[in-house]
This record gives sequence, structure tokens and C-alpha cells, in this order.
Amino acid sequence: MKIFLDTAEISEIKKYIHLIDGITTNPSLVKKSGRNFKEVCTE
Repeated sequence: MKIFLDTAEISEIKKYIHLIDGITTNPSLVKKSGRNFKEVCTE
């Protein structure tokens, strides 16, 4: 089983990166984070 984190919050990704197999996100999550979609994807 693989575990993915569904977020646009970079702080959450950094916190859980050692426990997960990957990250998913979508425009709705990016909008909730208040950041630019391209900026989040680049980071």
C-alpha cells in the first residue's frame, strides 16, 4: 500500500515527507492555501 498526502501546504509536505510515498494536490487546495498554483507546483 502506498500513502499519499493530499495538500498544497509546503509545511505539511516537509513535516510528513519521510512517511509518505508522494503528494497530490488540486486547484481547490491551492486556492484554500492562498498561494499561486504555479508557485506551489514549482516549490
